[in-house]
Amino acid sequence: MSYFEIPTLLKTLLTGFCFLLFSASCFAQEGYPEPEKTTNRLFYIQHSKNHNTYVYDANISNGALNATEPVTEYEIVYTEEGQKRPLSGLQKRMAYGMTLEESNGALYKLSLAASDKLYFYLIDNQKHGPRIFITVNEKKMYLDKIYIKLERGFFGFKTKAAFALLYGKDFKTGEQIVEKMIMD
Repeated sequence: MSYFEIPTLLKTLLTGFCFLLFSASCFAQEGYPEPEKTTNRLFYIQHSKNHNTYVYDANISNGALNATEPVTEYEIVYTEEGQKRPLSGLQKRMAYGMTLEESNGALYKLSLAASDKLYFYLIDNQKHGPRIFITVNEKKMYLDKIYIKLERGFFGFKTKAAFALLYGKDFKTGEQIVEKMIMD
């Protein structure tokens, strides 16, 4: 290797490292508040527009999941001192509302208003309590949180989701995983 090849190799390595570092920081959720964990907490959603958080809890009545409405959803408005309030009608219909698709009493299939590509399955595990699991990128995982990167549309109109990062635990191993889902 000649004298001139070492700086070129070093430059290539440094450029690659800087690219990886920059890429990772683009996806990070630095400075986002984390809602207090409760025994009924299933998961929550945050997005890049602000720190307000959409929370999904198991709806327990008389010691069991409510068969007709197994999930309670609400918003924590961190931009207004962390106020907790129900979702608006528009939020429920267009983005953050959960709909019960099917149920057999032990397993509940749910969908989120914003996506018809992902189903959420709710089970009440004796050991861990109620949990949501999903399959994304052919990986089955227990879901803890979702971060959505939003982008402005043409001329700043109609905000759309570019991608979602789904955080949770591998269904079989329990290891922490993050899956990226590209939105269309």
